[in-house]
Amino acid sequence: MSYNWQQPDWPHFQYDLKNIGDILLSFAEKEGHVSGMLQALPEDAQTEAIIDMMVAEAMKTSEIEGEYLSRQDVMSSIKNNLGLNPVAEPIRDIKAQGAAELMVDIRNTFS
Repeated sequence: MSYNWQQPDWPHFQYDLKNIGDILLSFAEKEGHVSGMLQALPEDAQTEAIIDMMVAEAMKTSEIEGEYLSRQDVMSSIKNNLGLNPVAEPIRDIKAQGAAELMVDIRNTFS
């Protein structure tokens, strides 16, 4: 398997929506279910669920790159960056801090 940038048509991807339409529809339906379940939770549980998803994304993304981060440092850094810790917790792993900052930036600027 090769990276996207190693493909011969990089960065000019081509695809046919007919081949992925059903997959996109299925994904949108599942996303709607998850979104509905999340919205049904109390606000504090919503916040914790979102943080857990952000931590999981940061951890998995880093693992793909061969980096193994401290889950606690990633979580603490995300909470620090979102202003959820009354006193900012110290972060020992600078890579975990960077991954957490990226997750918060993506959350804040996804559009």
